[in-house]
Amino acid sequence: MRGLGVLRAAFITCSMAEYYALQAALCFSIAHIFVRRGLVHSNAFTGSLISLGTSATILWLLAVIMVPLSVLRSPAVGYFIAAGFFAPAIGQTLGYIGMERIGVARSSPIVNTSPMFSSIFAVLFLGEIWLARNIIGTCLVILGVVILSLSKPTGSHWNKKDIVYPVLAALAFGISTTLRKTGLMTVQVPLLAAAVTVGTAFFVLLGIIYLRGGRRALKFNRQSSGWLFGAALVNTGAILSFFSALNLGKIVRVEPLVACNPLLTLILAGIFLRQLEKLTARVVFGALVTIIGTVLVVTAK
Repeated sequence: MRGLGVLRAAFITCSMAEYYALQAALCFSIAHIFVRRGLVHSNAFTGSLISLGTSATILWLLAVIMVPLSVLRSPAVGYFIAAGFFAPAIGQTLGYIGMERIGVARSSPIVNTSPMFSSIFAVLFLGEIWLARNIIGTCLVILGVVILSLSKPTGSHWNKKDIVYPVLAALAFGISTTLRKTGLMTVQVPLLAAAVTVGTAFFVLLGIIYLRGGRRALKFNRQSSGWLFGAALVNTGAILSFFSALNLGKIVRVEPLVACNPLLTLILAGIFLRQLEKLTARVVFGALVTIIGTVLVVTAK
């Protein structure tokens, strides 16, 4: 009976991890659509500032009320600070620049190749074995990125060199995810972990904006602010869901589900962004190949 109880608890924990991961994927996809709407009359730095500022405020308010702040004394909190530097700060800003430059349908699938980088880091630093499924998945990811970068511009023109922004964003998110999981292995408080990570990211972003000209680098207006604040609220839910999933499950189980959010983004973009983006068969095919490759990489055992 005791053995059955342990198995049941493990199954429930695994199911909750998958639930939170799927919830994060849905929230991220909705946030992407809101951001794309907001960027029509604004820019990536403004979108990131509103997103991180809103998320940091909400998460810290919840943390002060619900979490004993003595946990902050743990050395493992340093992992969350480092994670916040890479993403959301750098990763999200580069991702928003990618959406602004090449569109959400092309940028979102590329940013979500970040699990591929996480797997590479696991091989290099954690001694994991590079299996055939990893190799096939990596090739598919690269092929998907190439297909997306070669797709002909429809509805708007874009520079192929700008594809570097979502690629670098994926790298930053891959590093950040590894650091987050490392920290959660010691400090198993997703809310506090999210608050520290996002709070750090917010201050790093302020420094980046200052170096880019301060107030002159921002573009606030009524037409975009509503969409960007809406995206920030949804993105806060996505971040907390992602941390909860990482806390309960392994990266190889969580990342494939979260990484499928570009598929939801493509569906939503086709419905709600018809005037801003036209989805060609090549873009859809490239996105699907990228997603399949990413799933193969992170699910290899």
